[in-house]
Amino acid sequence: MSKPESDFDLESVEKKMKEMNSYAPKGNTPQLHSDIKNDPFILQKIDKIPFAHTPLHEAAAHGQTIFAIEIMSLQPSMGRKLDHEGLSPLHVALKNGHKKTAISLVKFDKQLVRVKGFEGFTPLHYAAKYYPDLDVLACFLLECQASINDLNNRFQSAVHLVMESGNSKAIDLVLMWLVRTAREPVLGWKDKDSDTALHVAARHHCVEAVKAMVKIVKLNRRNSNNQTPLDVAHESGNKKVSEILLKAGAKKGKDLAPKETRADYLCSGTNLLEKAIRGYSFLLKDLTVGMRSVVLVVAILIATATYQAVLQPPGGVYPPDSSSSSPSPSPTTTIRISGGRRSLGSPAPAPAPANQSEAGKMVMENGMYVQFMPANTFAFTLSMVIIIFVLHGRPYNIILHGCLIFLAYSYLVAMVSIAGEKEGGVAQLMFVLSWGVLSFAFGVKMLYYLVKALFEDVWWLPRCGVAWHNWSYRAGCPLCVRCMSLARKLRRQCKLIQRLEYEETVL
Repeated sequence: MSKPESDFDLESVEKKMKEMNSYAPKGNTPQLHSDIKNDPFILQKIDKIPFAHTPLHEAAAHGQTIFAIEIMSLQPSMGRKLDHEGLSPLHVALKNGHKKTAISLVKFDKQLVRVKGFEGFTPLHYAAKYYPDLDVLACFLLECQASINDLNNRFQSAVHLVMESGNSKAIDLVLMWLVRTAREPVLGWKDKDSDTALHVAARHHCVEAVKAMVKIVKLNRRNSNNQTPLDVAHESGNKKVSEILLKAGAKKGKDLAPKETRADYLCSGTNLLEKAIRGYSFLLKDLTVGMRSVVLVVAILIATATYQAVLQPPGGVYPPDSSSSSPSPSPTTTIRISGGRRSLGSPAPAPAPANQSEAGKMVMENGMYVQFMPANTFAFTLSMVIIIFVLHGRPYNIILHGCLIFLAYSYLVAMVSIAGEKEGGVAQLMFVLSWGVLSFAFGVKMLYYLVKALFEDVWWLPRCGVAWHNWSYRAGCPLCVRCMSLARKLRRQCKLIQRLEYEETVL
């Protein structure tokens, strides 16, 4: 039970906090327990002070790991408390070089790595820029991977800061961690001056970092001064970095086409691909998980029934033996009534085929075939289209989509094979129409998946996009430039849809 606010006396709490701070450097845990027995709410009261140098800060500053973890277990929220210098206990442990205490605090609560101090600096930012021991930096990245997404008040990530540090080993560690976790897009994030990690590396003469990044980042991103990393390298006078960038195909800002602003994008018209992606995204947005399941079940039932109708058509098919006077068994049978009792008989006889070439063909008359088979085929085709569009566009579903296409192809082949000479033209027409519709649906779904994966999901597609982007600039092909412009528009369209979906979810 929490103590009432009226019982909170700031002066007495601060006095008691100073007493606790006096024995925290010694790690006097029994005295801590004694103070809690005397006042069970003492840690809660200290935690109510907005900015305070708590006993936890004092323990972290002197490397008293056991004492610090004891306070964390009793009052977990105190681990996020900032002192008057804007430092959390984890910041303080790093500042004073207590590696064991820092790692122990992170193991107790991984989210402490993301606590922002003054100027938005997190412990990860501090470790990336200032802390010499790489084990701490590695621990932070491995224990709390999401911490790489945190930016300080200058919109710098830990990658920007580690480039500024010039510590080659720390830079290698961060870059290899980004590659291993498929987070290379972080290298393209821009700070307040629109500088990427490659800009910062070129400015601070990080030769090895530039060598590693030219293979995994876009070389010609421009900052707010319209400078590419090559411009920055020339400006800083680093010839070695300039040579590396030139060899990789980097260009100067003045040699590139004018940059399209956000206003230019919003004022431009939409192309057919943008409309298709937008329409399909909004269509899927209305499909809840329950609705998706219901639609899939109904579509699968329709596909199953229509496929079965081709395997066992009404009336059956002519048998392979021309001497036989009946088709192969079909679902229809005759019922004989004798003496008031019913009994199942053999299938009703059907006319024998005129010649051996009609074996395996449908017995159904031409007039009935023209009515039945097109309706059955179109029902099957549309149900398959629905299944293709409703299935999630994920890597593990690509094989499933392929199976659906092969299943549809086998249906169409079976439909053509059982058609007689008179029905052959109708069967071929249905084959072409249905296969065209299915191929178009499959192509649209794969295009949507490719565009979505290229910008957000699959780890290897962004790498392909980076390689293609850099190669296009080296080649200087006008068609490649147009393709890149189209890709940027599609990416912006996807981002607009994502933000709209996120805002609707939050609201």
